[in-house]
Amino acid sequence: MPVHYREYILAGQRLLERGTLVSPLITEQPTTAPSALLPPAYAGLVAAMYGVLGTETFAATLALQLINAVATSVTVLLVFLIARRLAGAPSAWAAALIATINPTLFGFTTYAWDTSLFCLGVAVAVWISQRLSDKYTGWDRWAGFGLYLGGLALLNPALTIAYPFLVLWPLTKSQGWRLGPMFGPVVLTICGWLIAITPWTIRNYIHFGELMYIRSGLMLEVWLGVCPEADTDPPAVYTRQFPLVSAEAQRRIASIGERAFIEECGERARAAIADNPWRFARLIAIRAVDYWAGTVFSHAPPNGSGWPTSSRRAAVALFLLLETLSVVISVLILTRTNRDLMWLFAIAVSFSFVYCVTHMEVRFRAPPEPIMAILAGVFLLRMSSSWFRRRAMSPGKNA
Repeated sequence: MPVHYREYILAGQRLLERGTLVSPLITEQPTTAPSALLPPAYAGLVAAMYGVLGTETFAATLALQLINAVATSVTVLLVFLIARRLAGAPSAWAAALIATINPTLFGFTTYAWDTSLFCLGVAVAVWISQRLSDKYTGWDRWAGFGLYLGGLALLNPALTIAYPFLVLWPLTKSQGWRLGPMFGPVVLTICGWLIAITPWTIRNYIHFGELMYIRSGLMLEVWLGVCPEADTDPPAVYTRQFPLVSAEAQRRIASIGERAFIEECGERARAAIADNPWRFARLIAIRAVDYWAGTVFSHAPPNGSGWPTSSRRAAVALFLLLETLSVVISVLILTRTNRDLMWLFAIAVSFSFVYCVTHMEVRFRAPPEPIMAILAGVFLLRMSSSWFRRRAMSPGKNA
């Protein structure tokens, strides 16, 4: 595991030892102070595997990797089922094929990280939302959907920004835009979501004296995206600013504590943004290009090429770029006949916003990839069907 991907390993180990989540960023002088840097669900899973199979043993690591592999496989199955309901079996096979060969879906199965389970969680959320659109369902299903979304946030809260689309999509499909019929399901979903996140919210309020949504590390992420190295020397962002890699940052966080360190990062980030808003806007634009094209402009040296130099990474970028282009074209030409595609596209686009504002890694592209595979699969089938129809109708074929 790369050193800057050991957060969940350390969080799980310390949860097992201390019975609560403490900072996974402080390594020189491990603290006993509670932390809200990471969501609790995956840290709890890692701790459970370590409790049963031993901390960082081969068996525990293999078990976590197998869980990731199973999650990715089930995700492909859900992609097939969702696409079949939306556009028929041929599109479903195309979407499943795209998901199967998608490097961002299977590329992180060896990591002790929440990526694979979160991808599965996103696919399940879309599958439930799609089924809720069949008809006006009872209050228990909407409340249950809210509970599920809250539970998903405890695994990773990044999809929360897309929750309105997941709720409104089935409602507008079955009830139109009538506020009366929509009010009850929306309220029930919100109530279920609140019930799921309330225990963790209370825990954080008791420890930190303030309300926060699931995790406390947002401003650290923002700082990584606007620190001086973000445009002067992008490859050095982690080596100079991230505590698990930077010795200076490690000494600082060990000295003042995780909470104070994140608050300090927030103050510096807000100052950098206020000092030069246009720089911030430009960095967001660069990260947006990287997110959707799979390029590395936000990580390349100054005046360097935005195309990856590694052949393996370049193949990933090419896959993501072609997939994005096919999705955009699909949405532009097919939404008149299939409005569901626009809702799926809105979910994927809204998810990207958080990472465009903070900082970009190719791993962040993985969670909406089940949605992207569905959209690309519909496009691929429609384009191939049009090509075969044109071939069948050509004069040479008629002759």
